[in-house]
Amino acid sequence: MLAVAVAACSGGSGGSGRLAAPTSPTPTAAATTPPAAKPGGTLRIVAQQMPSGDPGWADQPGEQAVTRLVTRQLYSYPADADPAKSTVPRPDLAAGAPIVTEEGLVYTVRLRSAARWDTPNQRRITANDVARGLKRLCVPPDPSPLRGYFAATVVGFREFCTELAATPVADAAAFVESSTIEGVEIVGDDTVAFHLLAPVNDFVDVLALPAASPVPLEALAYPPDSPEYLRNLVSDGPYRFTIAPDDDATPGYRLARNPSWSASSDGIRRALPDHITITDGLTPEQMQQQLERGDADMALDGELPAGRAAELAKAKDPRLVVDPVGSTLALTVGLDGPSAAALREPVIRQALPYCVDRVSLAAALGGPEFASTTGGLLQEPMTGYHDADPFPSPAGLGDPARCREALSQTPGGPVTALSLLTTDSATDAAVAEALRTAFARAGVRLDVRIRTGARFAAAANQPTGQFWDLALSTITPAWFGDAGRTVFQPLLDEDWLGPRPADGGYRDPNASRQLDAALRATSETTAAASWGALEQTVVGSAAVIPLAVVHAPEFHSAGVTTFAIVPSVGTADPSAVSLGSG
Repeated sequence: MLAVAVAACSGGSGGSGRLAAPTSPTPTAAATTPPAAKPGGTLRIVAQQMPSGDPGWADQPGEQAVTRLVTRQLYSYPADADPAKSTVPRPDLAAGAPIVTEEGLVYTVRLRSAARWDTPNQRRITANDVARGLKRLCVPPDPSPLRGYFAATVVGFREFCTELAATPVADAAAFVESSTIEGVEIVGDDTVAFHLLAPVNDFVDVLALPAASPVPLEALAYPPDSPEYLRNLVSDGPYRFTIAPDDDATPGYRLARNPSWSASSDGIRRALPDHITITDGLTPEQMQQQLERGDADMALDGELPAGRAAELAKAKDPRLVVDPVGSTLALTVGLDGPSAAALREPVIRQALPYCVDRVSLAAALGGPEFASTTGGLLQEPMTGYHDADPFPSPAGLGDPARCREALSQTPGGPVTALSLLTTDSATDAAVAEALRTAFARAGVRLDVRIRTGARFAAAANQPTGQFWDLALSTITPAWFGDAGRTVFQPLLDEDWLGPRPADGGYRDPNASRQLDAALRATSETTAAASWGALEQTVVGSAAVIPLAVVHAPEFHSAGVTTFAIVPSVGTADPSAVSLGSG
């Protein structure tokens, strides 16, 4: 397998997005996996719920891990223990870097000729398959949560989605196959050109999303992201399903090597295990028991019980791996809630960070192994990251007296109580309790309002109907590296399609201009400065208050010899897991 990292070619000032720097051709094994990795064996995976395998809807770690086995993208991130390498996209189905013309407005991608679908005739993957994958993202009634990245970049994508959303579900497949997105041009069987709304520097990262995967014609016969899709999945990845039960009579799924896949056409996936089994329907406790007994090798989902994670970390158990990147927990300040009269004043909002004891909050999340305090929204692997806090306090413990004084001088009278919106997760419960204790030191009572699932999303993203003053938000980047868009655009863009952090009603034309400037930056230095300036604007306004970065613990069996977490996936790439018995 060759992983020839190529520099992007540019025909204009817009740049072509990041790709790995040029290197001499070397075997992928040497580039992405420690020498100890060896092929063979059966990788046994456990899960609470089996993902559908539909790449268009894969926005959670377990879902992305499965899509890594059975799908491919134009560009992908390698499985490498070094985040500096695993956060830079490389050509996958694409034969090389995109050709960028018309001052950065057109990205032309040529496909590898050897890539095939797992069909009886091993049909070639074509540009039409790429276009079909993008068109499916807006199929009603539940469109892809990742469609926002394409609506924000590709000409005509939003309009296509609007028209498709108005189409009866029964007619959606026919509409997808007979209609086109204006900005997705089929140049030939092996070439597709993307026309952009404006030059941006991260479009290669957008094309590395699972949602950019080609999809075969056969997929249109089944509802997206459904059990039917899974049962009839046509693979173009290194594995294919050989057992996917239609009922509960035979639990579990089995994957074997895909004969239509060739290592020479894939410079990303190692395909180390000979076979993979997935057993679902388990609780986190049951999964952990199987992993520790050696009856399973890795888990797709579910949180490692906090107490057990702490014990394993204290013992320095080599089976425990902590994600080097994570999700940022933040407080969104509601500008239309019960205390809006006070919180709309910047000077009052800017007192709130001093109410927060980030050190105690991180301790409540498991301590430094699993949570790190932060005063910003960008993480260390991201372009523009700098260790800065516009509201520093002694040792990060907060300044209750400063917070109390500011909140006592509001025009409408002292602020002595605020409402906090959270989910019912264990993480949010721990954070809410730590916040309640910290705010109490400043003389402010926090009243917690718990909403679950869709009710939380509805409450958090309706600024005009706010019944809360503060909302706990979890910001998980869709990729890392040049990833400022994944943090700030869902926060700032009123027209964003798809999930977003809690929306407090913050709108700042200057921040929007800074976002555009950061996305158009033509050099790493300029991009870093632009993202840093935008972060200073948003965080400095105290419209969003960063709290901590939560690093997920992952546990694998003693039989696993290599387990490199891919940041954009959120867990290890199963195809790159090496087993001691292999």
